[in-house]
Amino acid sequence: HLLQKPPLATKLLAELPDDARVVAGRFPFPSWSPSCTLGQGLEQVWAYDMKEVRREAQGSVQESQV
Repeated sequence: HLLQKPPLATKLLAELPDDARVVAGRFPFPSWSPSCTLGQGLEQVWAYDMKEVRREAQGSVQESQV
């Protein structure tokens, strides 16, 4: 069972450089692991380093092909 990636996540993965950081408020990217978080509830934010997000994405693709 594969989770559908939202169009924004797919766009960011395709277009942002490795040294970019995405900061999301209110709604995290469910298929990405945050580099760090701050706050709680409605005040919570998530930071994602694109280099790490890509490394995880490549690892999960390789695992699914095995």
